[in-house]
Amino acid sequence: MVLGLAAAPFAACGPDHRPEEPCQGPSFNLVVRAENKQPLPADTRINIRYGGNPEGEPYQLGTPRTPQAVSCMEATTIGGAPADDSAVAGGAGAGGAGTGTGATDVFALRCGLYTQGPARLDVTATGYEPIEDEELSFGREKHCQVDKPFVLVPLKPDAGE
Repeated sequence: MVLGLAAAPFAACGPDHRPEEPCQGPSFNLVVRAENKQPLPADTRINIRYGGNPEGEPYQLGTPRTPQAVSCMEATTIGGAPADDSAVAGGAGAGGAGTGTGATDVFALRCGLYTQGPARLDVTATGYEPIEDEELSFGREKHCQVDKPFVLVPLKPDAGE
């Protein structure tokens, strides 16, 4: 009888919720593309704001930088896959296609966001509608490596002209 009374307070609570493990990879896998498989404009910029950096961590196409929590790669094939395979197959080697030097069109910007929590996204590109203050949050069941695709939509022409 004493054993039954001692266990009663814990019966309704159930097992403790285990704390979330830190991500072994990026919190989010962000992909930015232009509509209709068009190359991204050379002035495409993103800015990621997250808990540890409320000002944001920017990235601009063709501008190499040391990543902090945002690590981006410029995909130079229409399918958006890394161009490394085509560079090797074509014998281009180092300095060939996919170097992000502006000599090649960029069809997708792929970024790993190592924010360990929610973030906010801004994207600007000439000729496209801006993406402003877009929330990046986790789903109920997945808290790591959440895929977040974004497609830039061309600006609408002014109806009055």
